[in-house]
Amino acid sequence: MRASAKLVAHTELKAGRARRVLLVGKGPPDRGGIAAFLVDLQKGDLQQRHELRFLNLYREGDRAGGRLTSANVSRTVRDGGRVFRAARDAELVHIHSALVPLMTLARVGWLTLAARLAGARVLVHVHSGMVEPWLARRSHRILARMALAAAQRVVTVSSGTEVALKSALGGDRVRLIYNGVDVAAYGAGPGHHPPRILFAGVLTPRKGVIDLVQASRLLTDRGVAHELLLAGGTPEEGIRIEAEVRQTARTTAPTARFLGPQPHEEMAALYRSVDLFCLPSWWEAMPLTILEAMAAGLPVVATPVGDIARMVEDGVSGRLVPPHRPQELADALEPLLRSAELRRAMGRMARQRVCDRFDMAGTAAALDSLYREVLA
Repeated sequence: MRASAKLVAHTELKAGRARRVLLVGKGPPDRGGIAAFLVDLQKGDLQQRHELRFLNLYREGDRAGGRLTSANVSRTVRDGGRVFRAARDAELVHIHSALVPLMTLARVGWLTLAARLAGARVLVHVHSGMVEPWLARRSHRILARMALAAAQRVVTVSSGTEVALKSALGGDRVRLIYNGVDVAAYGAGPGHHPPRILFAGVLTPRKGVIDLVQASRLLTDRGVAHELLLAGGTPEEGIRIEAEVRQTARTTAPTARFLGPQPHEEMAALYRSVDLFCLPSWWEAMPLTILEAMAAGLPVVATPVGDIARMVEDGVSGRLVPPHRPQELADALEPLLRSAELRRAMGRMARQRVCDRFDMAGTAAALDSLYREVLA
């Protein structure tokens, strides 16, 4: 009977038919990039090609997922059981994670093992920009090799992370697949006076939000009219870091507006309500918010970290400035704030760039090909 089932599955794969795939990760109401990616993935072409199910591992109040605590260990053990039960009806388990730090890596290793014990093959999809510096240590590369030993393939979304993972795991198992967005879900909005700058990300210095607040103050001192909107909530570092960001903003740029964390389904409307997007992060992989903003026809001012320079063409669809440089950030923002025509021109190029290179259909096609490779 088992041999017959394997023959049927092989025949279906050769015929290009749908396979049973279990997606695993933190989805809504979580408001991070992984949750947004999972939502778009389930709405796109991949859902038409395969039988996708989603196991949502989100838990309310989970702000310390990367820390070694008794609560996290207990939660990881329970989630392993959930993955095992759900994976018994799947041929492939596709796990989405930041992968690092150590507790997150151990968690991914446990979930991968649970899926393999259930009889499924496993694909681990890495979404974090912190992987590259974390894997610089030899001991960390050894730990990653051990934790991911049971996974057939590991996917990354940025070239730097690809190189780091290949150094740890070997080249045969690592694949680079760029993020994509549903371009049709986003559209440009009307211009505003004064023009509005949007930041979207967790409220922590590593996202460059304090640099942006300081740049906003410099722009105000120069007489450049603008509004600064900050969308985002508590980072993994905890509420103390968020409170420090808010206090800095109150003293440096008191007119900045905090919008709080935004549901993914409301982001398209938020992009239409602003005039340009700014994410001056200290490190990233390939942030979805930049692609979403570009799809909405917004020029983007960002830092050339991770693969952002592959997304934003400096001087064409936006501006790129070094991280930790509020003065240069203000210099890049000023011409865009002073010229609606420049904003519109760069915004059109930004949307075209996403249409040409980063549409979700392309991401889905690459994943479909990889699914079939793993299940062959």
